[in-house]
Amino acid sequence: MNKELPPQSWMSGFPPEKQRVVRFADGSYYAWPQLRWSFSNIQQLVPTKSVWRGDRSVRQLPAGPKLQLKNSTITTLSGAKMTSQQAIQETCTDGLAVMKNGQLVYEAYFGACEPLKPHILQSANKSIVGLIAECLITQGVLSNKALVTDLIPELNNSAWADATVRQVMDMQISMAFHEDYADPTSEIWKFVKAMGMAPPTNGETAEAITDVLKRIKPEGKHGEQFAYKEPNIFVLGWIVRRAAQQDLASLVSQLLWQHLGGERDAYYMLDNHGTETTCCTTLRDFIRLGEMVRQGGVIDGHSAMPASIFDQLFLGGDTQKFAMAKLPHLEGWSYKSQWWIRHIEDRVCLVARGAHGQVLYVDRQNELVIARFGSSQKPASALLDPVLLPLIDLITERTGAM
Repeated sequence: MNKELPPQSWMSGFPPEKQRVVRFADGSYYAWPQLRWSFSNIQQLVPTKSVWRGDRSVRQLPAGPKLQLKNSTITTLSGAKMTSQQAIQETCTDGLAVMKNGQLVYEAYFGACEPLKPHILQSANKSIVGLIAECLITQGVLSNKALVTDLIPELNNSAWADATVRQVMDMQISMAFHEDYADPTSEIWKFVKAMGMAPPTNGETAEAITDVLKRIKPEGKHGEQFAYKEPNIFVLGWIVRRAAQQDLASLVSQLLWQHLGGERDAYYMLDNHGTETTCCTTLRDFIRLGEMVRQGGVIDGHSAMPASIFDQLFLGGDTQKFAMAKLPHLEGWSYKSQWWIRHIEDRVCLVARGAHGQVLYVDRQNELVIARFGSSQKPASALLDPVLLPLIDLITERTGAM
């Protein structure tokens, strides 16, 4: 019966019928298909902390010529043919927006997502934290050459004992950590519980994420190759908090969100010890962030962040170190400052990616920004790439003449 309920039907009615109730504590918020509702309604489920948008006037998104995707066909990376509408539906898209030349040319919502509803970013939030770290570096508050333990001595006996801040930012940390969302025994699930993004089970007591990080041990030498590991995201969050002596929500508000001219406050989920984990924002404000990145930190003539940050990001990372990870569908990519970087033909595109299909795609050369929210049944982004990457390329092609 649950599978027959459309996403917007969960928690509907007063009181909602028992079969429509979604709660965090019993794990139903992350069950399928309930997560199609919960990803757009996190504030109803867990404690959160606001990211103030500031008192700046809302920056309007000027409308441009409408992008037409109907009756378009893509070829997936596995060789299958499907229409763009099938691609949008089968990847469980919650929201999709496209800006071309600074104009909003496409905006659509599905499932339980709505224009003014913040949606979870999952680990796409790491790219926001990467920008905060880069900003602190330009201010001289943080050094990318510093040892992690200079700032966080609590990690002296962990995988980060001899690592630099830059190695954390670029995901070049070697650690003994099994990260496989498809394996229920993987350490990633223990980690997710500590993050407050899944409830404790079997009478467990939720650990602090900082305590879990202390126990992760090294395995190999840092800096030799790219290795995507979720714990690095939270170590970097710990680093920026410690360097600036502020909580993450305040840093994001002061250094980024107050400059965007967004429509809504963003907010962070909190773990059981009050630490911010992942951010939630509206699709429109997500694409405003992408447009700021595309314009090198400038919004309507206002310098939101130093242009040097984006000049360096758009140079890309180390493609050879990235290639050693042998990630399917991402041949020729790189990684830098918590951004995935696509090297394609004659250009470099910045990509924020998060589990279940969260994407912010910034193609500066084509003056294109794509923001996408999703709630796919399985979390791994690699499972969606065979469809989403050709869909992005279709959008790039169709907006080329605009």
